[in-house]
This record gives sequence, C-alpha cells and structure tokens, in this order.
Amino acid sequence: MRNTKITKFYISDISQEATISVVATLGNKKIELPTKYAILNPDEQQELISKYDNKVVPLENILKMWQDKLKAINFKGTLSKLELLVITKDGSIYHWENVKIIKYTLASGKSIHILFSKRLEGEKYNRRRGIRINIDKVMDIEQGEEMHSVIVRDLSFCGVAFIEPLRLKLDLQKPFVLHLVDEDDEGNELVIGKIHGYIINIKEDESGGVLYRCNIDAKHYAFLQKYIANKQIEAIRGRRLTKRVEKITTGEYWQEDLAEALKESL
Repeated sequence: MRNTKITKFYISDISQEATISVVATLGNKKIELPTKYAILNPDEQQELISKYDNKVVPLENILKMWQDKLKAINFKGTLSKLELLVITKDGSIYHWENVKIIKYTLASGKSIHILFSKRLEGEKYNRRRGIRINIDKVMDIEQGEEMHSVIVRDLSFCGVAFIEPLRLKLDLQKPFVLHLVDEDDEGNELVIGKIHGYIINIKEDESGGVLYRCNIDAKHYAFLQKYIANKQIEAIRGRRLTKRVEKITTGEYWQEDLAEALKESL
C-alpha cells in the first residue's frame, strides 16, 4: 500500500508490532540483521522504565538468533558503526545512526540486548537507501491472470528491480506478484515466496528491454529482511548457508561478539 503520510516517530514509539533491523558496518561491508522487540512482563518493563525512562529499545538476543551463520563468515575488519532501521505497521521506515547495543540481564534473570540512541526521534528513511542484493535471475511475474517472465536484477526488503526483455507487456497501473525463486540445499530451484508489489517507474534498458523499479508491500518486509541478510552472509562466505556451527561465542557486549564472530572462519 502506498503511504505518503509524514509523522514523527520516537524511540519510545517502537513496539512489538514493528519490524526491526540492526545494520552493522564492518570495514567496507554492511550486514543487515533482523531482530525482534523483546517481550517483557510488566515487572521487567517497569525495571527498564525506572532505569532508562523509555529511552532504550529492548531487543531479543541478536547474536543468539544469528550465531550459526555469523560464526561461519570469513571476514577481516572491525565494527565501525551500528544503525537501527524500524518499519512501522503502516509501512513507514525510520532510521537512527550511531546507536549502541549492550547486553543486559534483568532482575528476573532474563538476558536481552538494549539499544541506545542519542537522537530519540527517528529520521524518515528513503527506501532507495536500503541494502540491495544482486539477483540477475529469471523469475515469473503474475499480474491478474497473466504470467510474464522477467529478469530480476536486484532486491531489497522494500523494493525490486526487474527487466522485461522483449517489450512492454505489464500494466503499469496494476499490482503484481513476484514468484521469488531460490535454490534448495541440493541446488534445485523452487519458489520460496510470492511477493506483492507495484510499479513506481520504468525506463529503457541498455539491453533493449524495459527496466521496472518497484516497491514491495510492507507485509513482506520481515521475510525479505531475513532473506537478504542470509544472502549477504552467503556472499561474504562465498557459499550457501547449509552447515551448522556448534561452537557458540559469548561476550559482554554485542558489538564485540559480532566483530569477533565475523573475523573467525570455519
């Protein structure tokens, strides 16, 4: 759904309904790691409010969610910056730069991460700034009762670009469904999702086809964030994420854990 409404959005407005990602910059690489708002009971919520006055975001253990995959990355570099991306229920996207994340143990014994930002108000985020992955694969676009074969050029959690090789066939005014294709562990192609979107603009491509720039329905953001994070990690490792890692790295600070995990290799 298209959304042009502009509102202010603060750290204290983030809730369980939001889609949340932490973007880590390590050397010249960026990795976007989806995470979740930590579910707390009333006493745990009051503990954080008493200590931080609604100026932090409680997050589920980020490293625990991604440790198998992060441990397998062969990457030499140091963590230079952390950013926060939040997508609201209505599809608006907000951004905070230079955030800090630390591990925190509640009085109940539950371990979470808490995120701090000097700037409490989120910056409205331009979708075009989202991390994109190159695809260059033939996939099907469903529009009404018709199917069209296109070449998907790149994909982000909120947008997709594809080329129609021969001539203009798609209706620019109608939404579409992208049949997102990937390979399973045996190398067989399969449709892993049907992604709804709508066309923003078109232009002639140097190949002679038509290049479409499109936005994706907000209901797919959470799935695509995780999918794209996996693809980023695969690109750094140079192979698919198929092997599990048994050793678990722990540490006092999430930043240190992540940087260390990214430096190590199987």
